[in-house]
Amino acid sequence: MKKVSQLICSFALGAMMALPSLAQPLEQPNSPDYNPKATYDGPYKLNTWSISAHFGPSMFFGDLREYDFWPVTKTTADSHKESGTIQGGLTLNKQLSYWFGSRLDVSLGNLRGMKRRNYNRYFEGNYFDVSVAGTVNLKGLLMGPNKMKRWKVDAYVGVGQIFYNADAYDLTGGVKLRETGSMNDWIVPTGLNVNYEVTKRIDIGLDFRLTHTNSDYLDATFGGDYDRTANSFVIADQKTSRKGNSELDSYGYGAVQVTYKLGKNPLKVQKVDGKWDYKPDEGGYYHLRYTDPKALIKPPKILTLEEMDSVAKANRPKDIDPRLLLDTDGDGVSDFFDKEPNSPAGSIVDGGGRVLDFDAYVKNALKNGAACAEIFANVMFDTDKNTIKPEAQEMLKNVAKLMNLNGCRLQLAGHTDRRASDRYNIALSRRRVDAVKNYLINEAGLTDPSKVIVDYFGSFKPIADSARREGLQRNRRVELKLLP
Repeated sequence: MKKVSQLICSFALGAMMALPSLAQPLEQPNSPDYNPKATYDGPYKLNTWSISAHFGPSMFFGDLREYDFWPVTKTTADSHKESGTIQGGLTLNKQLSYWFGSRLDVSLGNLRGMKRRNYNRYFEGNYFDVSVAGTVNLKGLLMGPNKMKRWKVDAYVGVGQIFYNADAYDLTGGVKLRETGSMNDWIVPTGLNVNYEVTKRIDIGLDFRLTHTNSDYLDATFGGDYDRTANSFVIADQKTSRKGNSELDSYGYGAVQVTYKLGKNPLKVQKVDGKWDYKPDEGGYYHLRYTDPKALIKPPKILTLEEMDSVAKANRPKDIDPRLLLDTDGDGVSDFFDKEPNSPAGSIVDGGGRVLDFDAYVKNALKNGAACAEIFANVMFDTDKNTIKPEAQEMLKNVAKLMNLNGCRLQLAGHTDRRASDRYNIALSRRRVDAVKNYLINEAGLTDPSKVIVDYFGSFKPIADSARREGLQRNRRVELKLLP
């Protein structure tokens, strides 16, 4: 049960280490290289894949092991050489974030071991294993991203399968005692990986691994099997349990590793004036193995008052012509565009500020059948009144005739002076508009009321200074805008 618990804990730790960073990017700038699906924080795309080759000595730990630390190096009358075994393999690495990654390992090797006491036997065997593991960046966690910048130190743990065969022999007679046949078992690899970045593409390093197996048969011997009878039975056919009365077997290696970093347009961070300098906008990509994505975000520049003043002056727009802001005659057309800048107060003008006789225009259009054109007029009112004055009635009748004849439209906008509350003035301007519209329909004979568009603004759109009597009078109006 103790071993089962340890195995479950190892699986759980491996799963946690393989998980990517769950934090979403803190900001999403308008960079063309922004990668919204990345498992790491930061605004830029980074290269994340690499492939490694490793080669080095292997070592067995189990029943047929003479010493705990040092292998037997010579074959004599009562011993057998344990050293000299090798292994090699390939690793596919995927960096998920600056802190976490994953790796897929494939290894091929051989193992040896011997034991004088009790067993008096030795074994030789071959194995092939495949595993997937999660990695954690120890250097980054313990020292931060800006120290030992060229170094990468990872711890890892995972799960996989081993396929193996081994034969056990009598130590003094060399007679075969046991053989495993072709077997496979679960494994839990744990290790430490140290790398140094040499170029944009190449890293060199060391990989130290100890692999725990769910088996006591890697050495063709299970704990307590002291029988030296040369029956040579095949364990794969006879075994009833994964272990005897000893611990499960383990094996490991120490290897030299060469890593090739995949990805397009690789960049390598350089030191400038004693500081690491990143230039992600130069058209290349840093590798997530060595680069904290947050380091690529340039800190905002805080401008001094002199710099802000300089920027403001450089971006200041050209001065506008002051005539655009003046309307000397108060006809609603600025002096810059006004063709008649001294037109009489209250005059009806066109878009160029030229004085128009609205009533004369309407009568001429009725007489000659002219098409409708955009032209303006005002119907004036007394204080707090919405009664149509006699001088406006004739004009409204002619407007109705022109609308009936040529299909013109009419836009009405009601206004007041400022001498009341906003709510009251809005209601008064509406009553004035309704009075003009009702007069057109009921008295002037307008046949299509849908051609009249109404709006009302209270005192919010004055055309004259309400501080003077003349200004108050000009603001008490309904604007008529004849439209095609």
